[in-house]
Amino acid sequence: MSPLHFLKPELLWLLPLAVLPLLSHGVKQFSYPSLMNWPKDVASLNVRWAIRAIAALVIISLVIAAAAPFTEGGTESRIGLGAEIVVVLDRSGSMSEGLKGRDYNRQSAEAGESDAHFLSKIEAARAVLLKFMQQRPADTFGIVAFNASPISVASLSSDRALAEAALLSAQSQSTGFTALGRALALALDYFEGRPYTASRLILLVSDGDAVIEGEDQEILKQAFIRQRAKLMWIYVRGEREQSILDTVIAGDNEIITAQDMAYAARQQMASMHQVFSQLGMPYQAFEVDSEQGLNKAIQAVSNATNQPTRYEYRLPRKHYAHYLYMLAIVLMGLLVWIKQQEIVVWQSSPSGKSR
Repeated sequence: MSPLHFLKPELLWLLPLAVLPLLSHGVKQFSYPSLMNWPKDVASLNVRWAIRAIAALVIISLVIAAAAPFTEGGTESRIGLGAEIVVVLDRSGSMSEGLKGRDYNRQSAEAGESDAHFLSKIEAARAVLLKFMQQRPADTFGIVAFNASPISVASLSSDRALAEAALLSAQSQSTGFTALGRALALALDYFEGRPYTASRLILLVSDGDAVIEGEDQEILKQAFIRQRAKLMWIYVRGEREQSILDTVIAGDNEIITAQDMAYAARQQMASMHQVFSQLGMPYQAFEVDSEQGLNKAIQAVSNATNQPTRYEYRLPRKHYAHYLYMLAIVLMGLLVWIKQQEIVVWQSSPSGKSR
């Protein structure tokens, strides 16, 4: 059995007040001739002490009820379906370029110089993600968009219309820096304070071109562990990007000079893929360069998050104050009834009628 706790234990210091009815019955006393030779009225004596005891119980009940007693509800194992997914969408300028195999120059495509239909990486990602969200009614979605700084576009909630609108509004903007580390940290903050009732996923959709400092890597590692979240990276590869499997810096990296390469070496000499692999959380990467590849990656994400999640559900506390207040009301009603009976008996006696 769970131990009893009190929200306001300091009020229990008022319990000694319950002794007052036992010391005095609260009725003014008058002198009267000695009745020592009269036989003892045991019934009246018992009633008198019973009334005092009831009054003491009323005080005890009210004091304990005011202290708000409760017991913890404990926990029970439950199975959760669906997932909590935060989409971290790269909206840097490189995401406006075409997918690999497409003409990445929008002006050339619009001028009719290329027969291939132009499709930017961010447009393809939005379309696939939107379809994915519509096929997952049991999931909860949040959206973080980032380029030079992360933006909380849609909080983690069951409001699917809000998440879809936020996804459609994400447009690429050209910047010189991609704040990937801060974007992931913001996405992990979405889980802060939420009970763990379903699998948690950070779904990064990006073409790379970012460096995460060693200090930030440690912060991210601890955040992933604390939030019990996994990371999946859909690396959208364009015409000019290198593979994340065989390059030092993943994504759209314009590291073509010795100075740039030296800077990259100072920044841990590791690609984003290698950094993520070393953070210690469940991680999977998908390298895609077409709409078909995006669809296959999303399908893999869907399969990975369809697994039921066993979690511990914290049962609510059980409060007892209302029971004690009800007991106090009943006892006070009993005292009123007893007092009423005294009046009835007194009025029906010969001395009472004579008055």
